[in-house]
Amino acid sequence: MQRSWAGLSVAAALTFLSPAARAEASCYDKLKNGPETDVDCGGDCLPCALERACRTPRDCRSGRCAEGVCEEQEYKSGDPVPPGYRIETSNEDAAASARKAGLLFFGVGYGAAYVGALALPGRLSWLYAPVVGPFLALEGREDYAKGLLIADGVLQSAGAALLIGGIAGKGKQLVRIEFAGLKLVPSTSPKGCGVGVLGAF
Repeated sequence: MQRSWAGLSVAAALTFLSPAARAEASCYDKLKNGPETDVDCGGDCLPCALERACRTPRDCRSGRCAEGVCEEQEYKSGDPVPPGYRIETSNEDAAASARKAGLLFFGVGYGAAYVGALALPGRLSWLYAPVVGPFLALEGREDYAKGLLIADGVLQSAGAALLIGGIAGKGKQLVRIEFAGLKLVPSTSPKGCGVGVLGAF
């Protein structure tokens, strides 16, 4: 019993003497507690992803904290890359918005055309072809479907144009390099004391 109490005392002393260790323990409990700025990130925890809460730039994976929220840090071509950062494709610039809108427009337009081709394979088989299909299917048509085909062709064309423009004009962002590491954290339980291992990989 004396040995057990001695072990508990040592573990408790180590825990109270090591606030960093206690901070690390709160970084993996899926709760916003301890020194973190958002759930399990920021502060003494790993940096936060975009749109998560922050107080300083070091709280963010991007290295940019704007009005309490982690945002992308734009990289301008030709500038030196700061130590501890790498370059990735931007997900929040105008080109990224164009790519998202292009995928949406093209997906809706081509999806509708594909369903139409499945419903009437003999009459609308051209609709299997993306972008040009609706225009090719116009030949010889004078019914109500003509307007729908034109609208679908325009929607697909706009989506494809936005998607190509977004890919061609994609911007770059700076992202902090996260290093793998292990930390030993003293832990106690009713059955005894020990050492926990926390890591980031």
